[in-house]
Amino acid sequence: MDHFRVDDILTSYGEIHGDETEQVIYGVTDRSKQSLWVRLNDAWIDRQKVPIKEKSYFFHLLAVMLDAGIPMLQSLRVLANKSTNERFRRVISTMAHYVEGGRPLSEAMAKFPTVFDDAEIGVVRSGEAIGRLDQMMAKLSKQLERTYNIHLKVRGAMTYPIVVLVVLALATLVVMTLVVPKLEVFFDESGVSLPWLTEAVLLISHFVSEFWWVLVLGIMIFMVLGNLFVSTRSGRLKFDYWMLKIPFVGPLLQQALITKFVRLLGVMAASGLPINKALKILGDSMGNMLYRMKVREVVHGVEKGGKISENLATTPFLFPTTVTQMLSIGENSATLDQACEKLADHYELEIEHSIKNITTVMEPALIVFVGAAVAVLALAILGPVFSLSELV
Repeated sequence: MDHFRVDDILTSYGEIHGDETEQVIYGVTDRSKQSLWVRLNDAWIDRQKVPIKEKSYFFHLLAVMLDAGIPMLQSLRVLANKSTNERFRRVISTMAHYVEGGRPLSEAMAKFPTVFDDAEIGVVRSGEAIGRLDQMMAKLSKQLERTYNIHLKVRGAMTYPIVVLVVLALATLVVMTLVVPKLEVFFDESGVSLPWLTEAVLLISHFVSEFWWVLVLGIMIFMVLGNLFVSTRSGRLKFDYWMLKIPFVGPLLQQALITKFVRLLGVMAASGLPINKALKILGDSMGNMLYRMKVREVVHGVEKGGKISENLATTPFLFPTTVTQMLSIGENSATLDQACEKLADHYELEIEHSIKNITTVMEPALIVFVGAAVAVLALAILGPVFSLSELV
């Protein structure tokens, strides 16, 4: 392992530890007597999300330090001081407090369900059970790193169209509220007859200028109703189903969910964790309700003596034949962990190809859409001008 990195970490810890700021431990540190500004800052920090990259780095360094023989408590305290994310720093400090009190790391992680999901806690718990926590931490770190890389690729693919659409929307808003009203005055004074396209643009301009608050209120109401709909079981089920049906996005989401499922299943199968327990952990960690319900159904089938592949094969919409056949081969040859790893690698390549395809299709589609929008505004504005020049 990377022992020179451990020395660097411990050296930096020694430099920090001599003059460290107060460590905030949830449930222990009393911040009620602090100033209002400090308490507001605490509230802001406590609601922040911990980035995937930060967690991956944490699991990697913890695996390195445990492999080097450094005790768990000391490792956590070192990493708490090393973390650059204040929210995560507090979480790690609190976990160190629980570990110092005699609780296992997995139980300490379970105190923060918004930071660590069930699959991550399950992997750590299985590592504790078999006495190979450092190895399981290293595997978990690699899994999170892969997830982070996929996240970066998806975000990179979506950045360009989002920026283009936002700029187009802002430009249209400026034209509708500032340019069109002045042109309307000019058209009224000239007495030229306006084509239907110009009339439509003027009507939209009047509505945006005078009733902008209706648009804002409508968006807010839509968001609130949408959140209420998704918060219900049936609403969430329908929403997750619709997401899988969206062209381009649906297949990409399916590939990401399958990758997560087989990758973590392989990690937990290699750790010696019973398959039914591994599936229960995976079922709770799946972000899509359809997949969550299916995996929970598979748990019951496996507990009755069935195979994972046989139970998954009943829903090819969620798990294609490629997945079930590879899992069947792994189950029959007692190499489920290897089959899952190969499947995960295959679907990661599929995700990369899907992202490239989406980018390839989206760029010309955006060019056509922006060109059409500009053409409509240009015809609406310049049409009456050309009519006026003909009269002159």
